[in-house]
Amino acid sequence: MTGMKDLTAWTDSKGGKVVVATSILVLGLTHFGWASGVAGMGVGGITVGTVAGAVGVFVGASMLYNTFM
Repeated sequence: MTGMKDLTAWTDSKGGKVVVATSILVLGLTHFGWASGVAGMGVGGITVGTVAGAVGVFVGASMLYNTFM
């Protein structure tokens, strides 16, 4: 349990909160088709949408784990 909390501790910092909030915003906007251009930008196979999705899955799963475990 401590390891998981240590792994997600970066989300408590100001920069971590900005990353999480931006990821949620991009995911929401792309869902409604408003920011598809932003989500498609990237380098190689790594796009903004892919990074936002990965952050959303990782942080969401971690939050659920920390809540129920």
